[in-house]
Amino acid sequence: MFKKIREKVDEATQQGMARGAQDFRQHAEQFRQAAAAQGHDITPQLPTPQPAAQALRGLTADPDMAAFMALPPEEQLRQQQELQAYGTELRRLYDTCEPATLVIRALEPTGRTIAGQAQYTATLEVTRAGGSTYRTVTRLITPQATIQQYAPGTRHEARVDPADPAKVAVFGPID
Repeated sequence: MFKKIREKVDEATQQGMARGAQDFRQHAEQFRQAAAAQGHDITPQLPTPQPAAQALRGLTADPDMAAFMALPPEEQLRQQQELQAYGTELRRLYDTCEPATLVIRALEPTGRTIAGQAQYTATLEVTRAGGSTYRTVTRLITPQATIQQYAPGTRHEARVDPADPAKVAVFGPID
């Protein structure tokens, strides 16, 4: 009897792996096409069994990522694109805007996750290079595992868009 159960489990596992590989190929092609439309040549690779097993073990430790992975491929792609746009804006602010420092005064979860990362509303006290200080509110997207870096009262390196000081990017903590 145990042998029959084991065979059924093995068969179900193989079928699941085949469906997963097929879903991955479909999702990877959608991602490749979206990246190509933006001028990037990206070809996602199906992970080898060892990194795949490690990633699956990590899912149980991160319920937001597990929920993201359970979404339909189209929604996963949409959320990845949203997260990429957020990252692109951070890069623009870092590369082209004025350095500043800030203190996080409040941090509230919005209840929304984007590609497995939690979104927060952060109230910031920003000090610009010239010494002027002001408060603003911005969104912050970060994995749950790193949120402690952004606790209220922590100081951070930042960048401010001089054309729109409400656009602030929060970067590494300052000791």
